[in-house]
Amino acid sequence: MGNREKMKEAGENILSMTIVMHSKFVNFHTISKTCEVPQSYIRVLFILKKFRAMTMSEMAKIMVISKPNLTPVIDRLIEDGYVERMPGPKDRRKLVISLTDQGRTYLEEVEEKVKDHTAGKLESLSAEDLDTLNEASGKIIEIIRKLK
Repeated sequence: MGNREKMKEAGENILSMTIVMHSKFVNFHTISKTCEVPQSYIRVLFILKKFRAMTMSEMAKIMVISKPNLTPVIDRLIEDGYVERMPGPKDRRKLVISLTDQGRTYLEEVEEKVKDHTAGKLESLSAEDLDTLNEASGKIIEIIRKLK
C-alpha cells in the first residue's frame, strides 16, 4: 500500500473514530445537560483553556460562527464571571477574551464530570482492554501533536 492510500485509510479511520467518540464519550450536548450553561458556552471555555487568550474574530473562526452570533455568548460568559474582555496587548483596538479564575474553576468542574461520565462508559471493559485503550489513545495523541 502506497503512502497516499495509507493517508486516505488513516483519514477514514480518524473520521470513524471521531464519530464513535462523539456518540460514546465526549459529546458537548450531553455534557451541557449537566451544566448550567449551553453547549456553545462550554465549547468557548474549552477553546479558551487551550489557546489562553484570543480575539473575537479568532474565536468565531475556530467555532465556525459569525462574530455577531458569538457576541451574546461572550457577553453572557462575562456576565457570569467566566470570561473577561480586555484590549489587546499589541493593538488596543482589538479586544481579547480570556478565562477568569472563576472560569477555570468552573471548567475544572465540567472536566471532572466528563471524566466521571467517560469512566462510567469504560466500566464494562476488561483490564486488558483498558490497558490497550490507554496505550493506543496515548500513541494517537502523540502522533496527532506532530501535525502542523
